[in-house]
Amino acid sequence: MKVLLDIPVTSSTRAHFSSFGRPILATVTGLAAGAATEWSIPHLPPSLEPLANSAAPWILITFAVALAARRMGESLLLSVVTLLALVVGFYAGEVHTGWTVSHHQVELWSVASVVVGPLVGLAAYWLRHAGQTLRALGAGVLGGLLAGEAVYGLTQLRFSTPADYWRAQFVLGVGLTVGLTLWHSRRHLLGSVPALAMSLATCATIGLATLAIYQVP
Repeated sequence: MKVLLDIPVTSSTRAHFSSFGRPILATVTGLAAGAATEWSIPHLPPSLEPLANSAAPWILITFAVALAARRMGESLLLSVVTLLALVVGFYAGEVHTGWTVSHHQVELWSVASVVVGPLVGLAAYWLRHAGQTLRALGAGVLGGLLAGEAVYGLTQLRFSTPADYWRAQFVLGVGLTVGLTLWHSRRHLLGSVPALAMSLATCATIGLATLAIYQVP
């Protein structure tokens, strides 16, 4: 035991364990949050019912996990791992409660995780490690994913879900776009106008793309 305790822990060793630990954290976080999402479906009040059936909470959880990455490749990996774990956790929760699991839905959300995950990871990496221009793009990507889904909810689900929820999500998406863009340059707001314009344009583009994808049967 003494020999083991005397082994020096170098910076490279710590980095190795950290790089190994982050994907494990992403997996555990995704599984737990996915199961919690499924559990919340019958327990949420009507005003928050879409929270358990919208992609926004999963995108925000994935984004938060990806912020822990130190390299772009790692950020993309963590995003995909987190989203896939969310899918597994959600449908494992359905199996546990006795619900019939739709294989089509599992396949659909698994493919969506692989497609959208890198985009979320890229946004997280840009916002934490890149310069002003790429940070603006990252903020626009994150905000656009939320805002685009909110517009879909307001237009296509207006008779079956509460509109106030989707309005709040839309405001959150635009707010994140503006707030994250200006955060690093809050002392020089006038110089951030071009970056803010780029961020809002990115938000609108990603939002429209998200809305179009949701129209696919």
